[in-house]
Amino acid sequence: MSLRNTPPVKIYGDMRIRAFRVVWICEELGLPWELEQVWPWSDKIYSLNPLGKVPVIIDGDAQIYESAAILNYLAEKYQDAAGLYLVPKPGTKERALYDQFLMVIFLDIEALGLWTHRKFIDLALYSLNSDLMNDLQYIHIPEAASPAKGAFERSLKILAEELKKHKFLLGDNFTALDIHLLRDLEWADALDWLTGNPDESVLRRYYDDVRMREAYKTCWKLRQPLDLSSKALNTFTPQNQSPPIGLK
Repeated sequence: MSLRNTPPVKIYGDMRIRAFRVVWICEELGLPWELEQVWPWSDKIYSLNPLGKVPVIIDGDAQIYESAAILNYLAEKYQDAAGLYLVPKPGTKERALYDQFLMVIFLDIEALGLWTHRKFIDLALYSLNSDLMNDLQYIHIPEAASPAKGAFERSLKILAEELKKHKFLLGDNFTALDIHLLRDLEWADALDWLTGNPDESVLRRYYDDVRMREAYKTCWKLRQPLDLSSKALNTFTPQNQSPPIGLK
């Protein structure tokens, strides 16, 4: 069954960060979508998400934030019609493992590792010179870099052991877990955290395999920097594929 005539999911966010994950799952499912490029912590986002974070989606009468919740919602609602199962059915062993690894990704890989570095190193330095982030009050703590990387590596080792046994994190079939993990590996690679990792060859094989998916490649072409100088809100859809006004 095609989802081509389904009303588009409205996505608010930035393709450089987590809106990428939402557009990716929509592309995998063949689900129409529309993206409004908007910066986190803007007035627009605070009106949709009290935390001020992106992405946010509106799908009919459902308004949802947090990327893990969004991906689970979209997969569970539309995967039967799409014929592509990206989240296991509730009450199964596979779903328990899915939720287990999702927690490892979000609580350990991200919260203790990547986001600790992001908050106390990257964003702390950026907030010193940005009116957009003055209210966040991040404190620069250089000493946080080493424990953040250590927490990331300990958790990644667990997932790498799974990737030694399977093509994807949950087995031989691609799931929404792989969307989350691949984006985190790209984040880590930008920090040069994968180079020299004991499991680097396994991680690079997985990294390259997932990036070959057509849905991923479509998203990468749309990954454009947001024009922060004008704080422009730009809307585009997969149908026209043209860069929105204000994006270079």
